[in-house]
Amino acid sequence: MARDLTYVALDAIAFITGATLSAMLGHMQYRVDRATGRMSGYLLLWLLGFIWTFGNFMRCTLELAGATPDSTAARFAETFAWSCTLLGPLTVGRLVQGGIGSTSRTSRRLFAFTVAVSLLNLVLMVRANYLSDFQLESSGYPTVSFYIALVVGITAFVIYLRERKAQPRRGRMPRWFAPAALLFAATHTAAILLSTLAPDMPETAMTAVSLIARHWAIPWSILIAVSLAQAHYADIVAKRSLWLLASITIATIISMTVIDVPPGLPLLATALVTWALMLVAPQFIRAIEALVDQVILNRPDYAVAARTLDDAFRRATTPDEVIETALASVRTTLHVDASYSDGPAEKLTITTSHEARTLMQPERAFLESVRTQLEHRLDAMRFEADQRALLLREERLRRLLTEAELKALRTQVDPHFLFNTLNTIADLISANPQQAERMTERLAECFRYALATHSREYSTLDEELNFARQYLDIEQVRFGERLRVQLLRGDATGNEAIPSLLLQPLLENAIRHGLAPVREGGNVTVSAHREGERLRLVVEDDGVGLRSGFANRDGIGLRNVQDRLHTLYGQAAEFIIGGRAGGRGTSVTLVIPLHAH
Repeated sequence: MARDLTYVALDAIAFITGATLSAMLGHMQYRVDRATGRMSGYLLLWLLGFIWTFGNFMRCTLELAGATPDSTAARFAETFAWSCTLLGPLTVGRLVQGGIGSTSRTSRRLFAFTVAVSLLNLVLMVRANYLSDFQLESSGYPTVSFYIALVVGITAFVIYLRERKAQPRRGRMPRWFAPAALLFAATHTAAILLSTLAPDMPETAMTAVSLIARHWAIPWSILIAVSLAQAHYADIVAKRSLWLLASITIATIISMTVIDVPPGLPLLATALVTWALMLVAPQFIRAIEALVDQVILNRPDYAVAARTLDDAFRRATTPDEVIETALASVRTTLHVDASYSDGPAEKLTITTSHEARTLMQPERAFLESVRTQLEHRLDAMRFEADQRALLLREERLRRLLTEAELKALRTQVDPHFLFNTLNTIADLISANPQQAERMTERLAECFRYALATHSREYSTLDEELNFARQYLDIEQVRFGERLRVQLLRGDATGNEAIPSLLLQPLLENAIRHGLAPVREGGNVTVSAHREGERLRLVVEDDGVGLRSGFANRDGIGLRNVQDRLHTLYGQAAEFIIGGRAGGRGTSVTLVIPLHAH
């Protein structure tokens, strides 16, 4: 009796394991079918397996609890378990339709045939229940339903092979699935036939045959689910199936040997409680997942691959380098051929080979991560390129604006200088024609220089000093001995770049406003001195000095010089005007960044 109770308890444990596995697979398949908008035959398959395993689990539990086979609860559990035969033909027809397509005439006829067989099973089951007082296993219905299922299975398999030969490209089932399915089907069929045709075999053999015949749901569920690599959850099935089987096996062994639970209902209860505790143990779950990933699937660490790709993206400088980096990562990690089509419809395309990894959920997540990183990096590079182009356009506009402002200032200096000089010549024509002639010649030399520098913003320090001497020669024709000039280059090399015609307005102001009012005239000094990376220019006179209210006056020459310095150098240049140190007069100091000409 003890052995019989132990057998029943182990039977119940196996059935609840199959029921849990079928429910888990059915839930995942339901999510896939809901996403695709169609119901597949696999959902019916998991429902069929759940009905069979859970119904038998209820029968075993009732038997352990002391219920008799003719009790109402036992009869209900038995009827519930065998009701799975009503879904069997429908499931086979739907699975074959999924493999050969549901639009062909053969497919529609097969499905109609399986519906008719299911209705026939329903009639036979109702009749058997009526005749056997709801004790199906004592009737002939299990045997009849088995032979009906065998006929339906052989018919569907033949049709599937014929349609597959006509359409060899349809379906993506792995090559190992058909041999494994045939082996499972032959083993299951042989077990049922032996238990039916050879009831007098030894007890040990009968027990093994009975277990194979009754617990077909577990191996068939794992075989079919793991083969569905295209259903996105084959790796999850492998992990959770191993997780369920390992945990219930360990829990049963602990209950029977370590805890030494009595056989029967206490063994079942203790095993299930231990199983439930193991199922929620995080260390156990991680160990199972690591075993599947590293040993069974030999899967690389995709988180490390993603971080490596991100580092490689940071080193890439062009869009082509970014794309090639992403493709290289996909090829080396997944062993597939990859390509990327840029343009309006950006797409990352892969082509599998015999060396490629099965694209399960983590592989697809890695591909999605690569695609997302690639698109974000390309978008960032496009944005950076657009920003650089915008900055270049803004810089070009600023440069054009600066050139326009400088040209306007230059056109302001030239006529101002010309008008003042011509007025001086006009005054001398009647009073001193010879001086007027010499001033005209000097004026021609000055304007030759002005025309020569008209197209460039900078001249050398030596060129500006030479021009200043020519201009001062013009003024000396008018002032004679009253004007004394001194030009000092100091420690400057003479090759320093300064704005063209920068000194002339300052010299003109020094003579007209500083020295002209003084009867005896005075001195004008121009000096240059280098201060590191800057050049200091000083224009001084010992004339009357700055008049009161000077700050409120708007002189053209000084304002022009300040505007040009600000336009060319911004805050890097200095303009200082004040009294001359050590005596009367005016001093104007310019400090500009040092540019080699």
